[in-house]
Amino acid sequence: LYALTVLLIILAAGALFFDMSRQHGSVLVRASHSAGSSDIICYLQSDPAWAEDFLGSSSYTMKSSGCLTTCLAVALQYEGITPETITGAADSIDPGALNMFLSKEQVYDNEGNIQWEPLENALNVTAVRQGADGITGKTLEKLLAKRIFPIVRVRVNGSGSFHYVLIVNSDGKEFRCMDPMNPSDSLVPLSDFGNRIYAVRYIYRE
Repeated sequence: LYALTVLLIILAAGALFFDMSRQHGSVLVRASHSAGSSDIICYLQSDPAWAEDFLGSSSYTMKSSGCLTTCLAVALQYEGITPETITGAADSIDPGALNMFLSKEQVYDNEGNIQWEPLENALNVTAVRQGADGITGKTLEKLLAKRIFPIVRVRVNGSGSFHYVLIVNSDGKEFRCMDPMNPSDSLVPLSDFGNRIYAVRYIYRE
């Protein structure tokens, strides 16, 4: 019995250490004011219309790794930015069309990662990248109040692999997000990801 108790304590301590190590570099954010958009725009990175499209010349597809591109497409719509440089673009652009354009403009590197200076030039926007340090709920709400919609890096289920979601609004209690892996056509609370973010990305046009 003593040996079993010791073993359980060791396992519990190991699990706690593992969880803390996965939270390294993150911040816990809480909503305190209402801000953002009441509109709901949702896309899936696994939509059959573009799921198997490659990110640039990489071996990665929209389905496997297109969460950031999907979030960018939705952010463009929320912010009312029409990429005039994209042939045939009307009032908005979907993730598949955006991916095709970014691939053509060589915005992705060989691993399918977005290169931000080429992105700025291709879309005629300013792009901001920040780590989690110094980011608070108020930081995110100030962006939302300016109609700038932050893309945040999270972990799936709060402790899994890295993933990007787009924060759309705050109701004063919860941040709500467009999740490119959520098939329900509805926003999800940031608490689904433990309210922890690991980085912030956003775009805007002067």
